[in-house]
Parts: sequence; C-alpha cells; structure tokens
Amino acid sequence: MMRPIDEDEAPATDDISEDVEEEEADIEEEITIRRRGRRRRRSKGKQYGSLGSMIAWMAFLIIWLFFFASGYGLFENIAVVLVALLIVGALNSLMWIPRGGGGRKASTSAVSGVIWLIFLMVWFVFFSSGFGLYENIGIALASLLMIGAVNVALWVPSATDGGAGARFSALGGIVWLIFIVLWLPFANDFSLIYPINAYQNTSIIMTSFLLMFAVVVAPWRGEIRVDVDGEPGLYSRVRGSLVGFVLWIVFIDVWFWFLAGNFTGNQNVAVILLSFAIFCAIMVGMWLPWSRRRGEGPESWLSIGLAFVWVIVLAIWFWFFADSFDAYQNFAVFLVSLLVMAAISGGGQWKKYRDFESMDWDD
Repeated sequence: MMRPIDEDEAPATDDISEDVEEEEADIEEEITIRRRGRRRRRSKGKQYGSLGSMIAWMAFLIIWLFFFASGYGLFENIAVVLVALLIVGALNSLMWIPRGGGGRKASTSAVSGVIWLIFLMVWFVFFSSGFGLYENIGIALASLLMIGAVNVALWVPSATDGGAGARFSALGGIVWLIFIVLWLPFANDFSLIYPINAYQNTSIIMTSFLLMFAVVVAPWRGEIRVDVDGEPGLYSRVRGSLVGFVLWIVFIDVWFWFLAGNFTGNQNVAVILLSFAIFCAIMVGMWLPWSRRRGEGPESWLSIGLAFVWVIVLAIWFWFFADSFDAYQNFAVFLVSLLVMAAISGGGQWKKYRDFESMDWDD
C-alpha cells in the first residue's frame, strides 16, 4: 500500500548535509578558477611590464651610446649603463615581489639595496677622486650601514614585547658605527677646524662609545634581572661593576682629553695600567665577600696577586724607564716580565700538585 507524500515532512539530515557540501565545493571550485584567472592576468601583465622595462633599457643604452657616451670616460659610461640597469631591476622587484605577508617590506629592502648600489657606483665614478682611499671606504661603509638602519627599522617589530627596545638599541648601535667609520678617516679634516691631537681623537671615540652604551642599555634597564640561587646582593654588585667600568672609561677619557698631551706615550700607558689595576682591586674587593659567603673563590690567590703585582711593575717601568729604550726593547722587557710571572705562578701550582701527590692516601 503506497504512502502519500507529506509536504510538511522535513528531508533527512544526511541529505541536507550532502547538498550543502556539494554547494560549498562548487563555490570553492568557482573561487579557485577565478583566482587562477586573475593570477594569470596579473602574471601576464608583469611579464609584459618586465619585457617593456628591458626594451626601455636597451633603447636608453642605444641613445646614450650614440649621442652622449663620447663626452664621458669609460668608467663613467659603464656606471651610467649599470645604474640604468639597476633602476630597471628595482622596478621589476617592486613588480614581482608579492605585496601581502611581508611583501612590502621585502620590496622596500630590495629597493634599498639597489639604491645603495646605485649610490656606490655614482660616488666612485664621479666623486671619489676628490677623497682618499680610507675616506672613500668610510663613505661606502657608512652608506651600507644607513641601508642597514632602514632595514632594521623596517623589519624589527615594535608592537611585540621588547620589539621597540630592540629597534631602539639596534639603531643606536648602527648610528655609532656610522659615526666611527666616518670619524676615523675624516678626523684629520676636523682637526683643521678645531686642532686636536691623537689622544683627544681617542677621547672623542671613547665618549661616543659611552653615549652608545647608554642608548643601547636604556630600553632594557628596568628588565635586567640577575639571580644565582636567590643569593642577595648579586644585582647590586653587577650594577656596581658596570658603573665601575664606566667610571674607569670616563677617567681614561678625561685623561686623554685634558692631560695626556703633557706626558709621553709610555707614561700614558703607565697611567692606563695603573688605573686598570685599581679598578680590578675594587672589583675584587666588591665580589670577595659574596663569593666567600657562597663558599667559592679563586683557586689560587697567588696567581691573582702576581697578576696585580705584574701590572704595577709594568706601570712603574713605563712611567720611569721606558722612554730610555725603543719600542722593541720595551716589548722585550714586557715578555721577560711575563715569563718571570708565569714561571713563579707555575712553580706555585706545581708545588701544590706535588704536595697533593705526597699525601698518605692509605689512611
């Protein structure tokens, strides 16, 4: 007996699911086909664009060679042709590198590299003759570092934790390197405006280092954590060590700027050695109570004491006696003193080892 069809009866759930899945599959297939067509049209447009850019470069090359090249030298013409080729390469990189998912950053990085190459060629062909070898090297390195700074600012994230601090620190370090590579070759030109000697030149470099150190550390000052087994006083000693190191650099800086010119080179070496010995003595005094509290410490106080005495002896030598000898003789004295100290320290360690072997282990 046949059952009449009930119009109010709902279709089975499985049938609905299959129909929905079929419709979704059809929609996805249609979207995929349209995307492929769009990509083909874009790819074809890019191909035409690349071909047109190369044709334009060849046309420029022919026109330049026929009408203008005779008025310039060989290297100048090579530079013009290569710069035009690099410009075409930059345009093609902008055209082919995808824009989404970091594509804009990649395009900018590629273009910045091309711009640096163009600057380098133009500089060395048209302007480098007015500068010396080291000055031209400094300009090339400084321009490369500037491109690096642009890419650091571009790629280092600023929204993530520590991203802004990392970008600030990296840019601070790069700016300092740019200053160094430009200052070293051009310092003599600056001395024509404001006379400075070699010691003051070194002082300027040390001052710039201190400024760079402050800029690099500033974003992380509140985030530095130092902990060893929960021992108290560690962080204050680390901070005190950094402050002591900075103060030692400041002392050398001030000495070089105001006083070093009144003494000989050997005497200035003596001042550096003596100040370093004082700095090390302060550091030992700062860390000794903490290491004793932990039951740790240096294995041989004799070696540390000998090193301290050796630095003091060298300081005395360079202050009072080194000027009476040439550089080779002073280097020989340095080697002899080093060997004497090594022999005394080695003898002390050997005695300790022999005493250890002579112990009665049977008991």
